[in-house]
Amino acid sequence: MQEIKEKVSVKPARKSDAAEIARLVVMAWPVDAFLAHGEGKTVDDLVSLVEEMAAREDTLYSYRNTLVAELAQDGDCADGKVVGIMVGYDGALLHSLRRPVEEAFAARFGASDMKWDDETQSGEFYYDSVAVDPACRGYGVGSALFNAMDRRAAGLGFRVAGLLVDFDNPSAEKLYERLGFRTVGEKNFLGHRMKHKQKNLM
Repeated sequence: MQEIKEKVSVKPARKSDAAEIARLVVMAWPVDAFLAHGEGKTVDDLVSLVEEMAAREDTLYSYRNTLVAELAQDGDCADGKVVGIMVGYDGALLHSLRRPVEEAFAARFGASDMKWDDETQSGEFYYDSVAVDPACRGYGVGSALFNAMDRRAAGLGFRVAGLLVDFDNPSAEKLYERLGFRTVGEKNFLGHRMKHKQKNLM
C-alpha cells in the first residue's frame, strides 16, 4: 500500500481546475435533495453552477478552498488528471461564503423552499466535500486528501476539524473514524439529519 500512496500527489487547486472540482463536488452532494427544489434542474445544471462557483474566490466551493489529487500512473487515472478533490474552510465564514451560492442558485433555478441549514460553526475548520473519481478509488487518494487538509487546517491555527456524514453511509463513516473523527452530535443538512463528527488537529 505504501508504494501506491507514494503515487498520490495533492496540491492546492487552481482556477483552471474549476470544471473538475465541480464534477467531483457534485458526486459528494445529496443530489436528490437539490433536484427536489427548483424547477427543471438536472445534474448537469448543478455541475455547471458549481463550476461557476469554483472559479470564484468568495464561495464555499472556490478553488482557493480546494485541494486536488492526481495519480502518477497510466490509464483512466493518468498523470495530470484530477482524480479527487477536497473542500475545506473556516466554519466562521460559512454564511459569507454560502451567500453567493444561494444567490446563484436562486438566479439560475428560481425561488424555492430549500432551507440552507448551518452545517458548521465558528471554531471548526469544516471539511465540506471530499470525492474521488470512481475509476480511481483504492489507491489511497481519499486518505491523502484528508492528511493534506489536516495540515492546511492546522497550519492556519485550527485545533478542530469537522464534517457531516449520512446515517446511511457506514463505509464513509468507517473511513472517517479510522482518520480520527468521532461523533459529537447531529445536524440538519437540507432537511436531512446527519452525524456531526470532529477530530483534534493538535
